[in-house]
Amino acid sequence: MISDLLKAALENEIVGQPGAVQAVVRGAVHVMSGLTPQERKWAALLFMGPSGTGKTQLVQTLARTVHGDGRGLYVADCTHYVHADPWTAFAAQLLPMFSSLSFHHPSLLEAPPLSILLIEYLDRAREEIATALAASLETGRLALPGGRMGSLRNCLIFLTTNVCARELLEEVPRIGFQVQPAAGAEEEGRVHRACVALAEERFGEDLVGGLDGFLVFHKLDTAHLAEILDRRFARLNRALVRRGFRAEMTEAARAFLLARGCGGLKTGARELVRAHRRFVEFPLADLLVSGRIVPGGLVLLDRHLREEHLHFTVTREARAGALVAPRAEGAPVEVPVV
Repeated sequence: MISDLLKAALENEIVGQPGAVQAVVRGAVHVMSGLTPQERKWAALLFMGPSGTGKTQLVQTLARTVHGDGRGLYVADCTHYVHADPWTAFAAQLLPMFSSLSFHHPSLLEAPPLSILLIEYLDRAREEIATALAASLETGRLALPGGRMGSLRNCLIFLTTNVCARELLEEVPRIGFQVQPAAGAEEEGRVHRACVALAEERFGEDLVGGLDGFLVFHKLDTAHLAEILDRRFARLNRALVRRGFRAEMTEAARAFLLARGCGGLKTGARELVRAHRRFVEFPLADLLVSGRIVPGGLVLLDRHLREEHLHFTVTREARAGALVAPRAEGAPVEVPVV
């Protein structure tokens, strides 16, 4: 079933947010099927939660999975505009989404089927933008610059916000947040209701009332980050194998990366991704373009004592999975890290 394939593709990229993945799959399949009510041929979901927990990545992965690339994804952010008409500046970002006249309403511009619209940083939006978005979700028509109108028919709309981030991260009790590690369905429901109430207070009942769902992205723990690191390294290795070599890391190297990625759980996976790029991807890229890696070779990543970088030992494999003693030129290659 398409829903199972889509769910598997999203779960392969998104860690620690099973509820959000399931809700996105349901929304996407509903729009794909054409069984949405005649008066509402689109779906809109609000993603709430801390930074670095997968909100944007989930939408990007959905676009790649559905369209095969990122061409079906259109992004607009609500960052404060120094502009006399903030809605015009905001809506101008969406003009590329509308490419043809609507068959059903010739006065409307229409987006390609199953276009995915990502509206970022809703919590930074001026009041005029939130008001106009509420009207658009009510009517399915988006006011565009130049007096034109765009149809949201057959579109998937995702809005992201950090509303509730502080409460979810710090478990501030003032609005009922005290999420325990083993929170059950009752606690989960209470957190969800509190987040929705905060969203209504921040964005207004009209905008919130026009949404089809509210998804809370919970903070990631160290186990989630360890899984993200392993997946990221495995993905990198698949790219390396296509170049004729592969990489392995010792437990010491893995612990080194996790320590730098888990230092501030408030940033989600962002610090971990930065650490992987700095200490793994960039040095490997340097070795590759410098011609230091032999065909069929293996690069072993290790950490020595308390050094603040990793060692890269380039060796030639005698057979799959077996290492031989490195030659003189295969001594640890230390790549400067900036």
